Amino acid sequence: MNKYTPITATLLVTITTSGAMANTLIINQNGMGNLVTPVQEASVTNSDIIINQTGNFNFSNPQQEDNTTDSEITHTQVGNTNSATSIQGSTVETSASITQSSNDNDATTNQLSTNITSTTISQSGWGGQMALVNQTGNFLSDAIINQTKNSNSAIVIQFDVDSNLTIINQEGHFIGGNQINTIQFDGLANFISSTQVGNAQIAYVSQGDGAGNESATFQFGKYNELTIAQSGSSNRINIEQYWESNMAVHNQSGDRNMSFSEQLSQENTVGVSQPGDMNESTISQSGGNLNQYFITQFGDNNIFNAMQIGSSNFISVVQADDNSIMMVNQIGDGNILIIP
Repeated sequence: MNKYTPITATLLVTITTSGAMANTLIINQNGMGNLVTPVQEASVTNSDIIINQTGNFNFSNPQQEDNTTDSEITHTQVGNTNSATSIQGSTVETSASITQSSNDNDATTNQLSTNITSTTISQSGWGGQMALVNQTGNFLSDAIINQTKNSNSAIVIQFDVDSNLTIINQEGHFIGGNQINTIQFDGLANFISSTQVGNAQIAYVSQGDGAGNESATFQFGKYNELTIAQSGSSNRINIEQYWESNMAVHNQSGDRNMSFSEQLSQENTVGVSQPGDMNESTISQSGGNLNQYFITQFGDNNIFNAMQIGSSNFISVVQADDNSIMMVNQIGDGNILIIP
């Protein structure tokens, strides 16, 4: 059964339902206080929902669930205090796209048991925006979030997924204060890329119980914090932080994992923990003073490489067990290296 709740204000609705093969819903609105809550079920196949809203206080909640196939949901909202929610159930090759332009917007997409799925959320405004993507049981799916200005939040959750891609870009205009939380659990060959520009940004990346996963994070600004946790084998971490007083923490548990960190400027801190065998960590800190690096490796045949250029820098190394290799190069005055 299809449910359509068209809305007030200037409105154009086009509905096409051809049995169970094709369903189409198009809603165009121009006004204030609009509401859209379409639901397409009954094992919808080849379904399309397209919603365009221009005005204030808009709400849109399209849903395509259960046996939907080749379905597409598109939200476009221009105005203040917009909210969009997309839910797609057991679908294949589906896509959900949400575009919001204003402040204090909310965007949520849920895609369950879907393959080759794409989710894109773009939010542009002066801040206070939130984006949430939840993908479960996916293969070859991607989640892309773009947020501009300050005090935004982006959350991506992917469970039981393989070969998926997550890309999050946050641009903090002068202030920053954006947050990223990405979780990939029980998957293989997944990739997370996050970029934050601004100050006082926070990023948390978790990839658990998988193999061949990779995380790449770039932060530009001051007082940024980054935490990455990976469990499993043959995983990889790449971190780049530019400017000063930034902190990066990465924890890798398992074997044959690799960690790369680069920090440019001063008063930056990196902490690395790698329990397991045949793990490798490489750190480069340059362009300033008072940088710190702490590393702990428990296991056999681990490798540690460090380069610090500047004065009054600090490195603390703990390598337990056998046949581990450490290579440290400190260039400058007043640097400290501690090896218990």
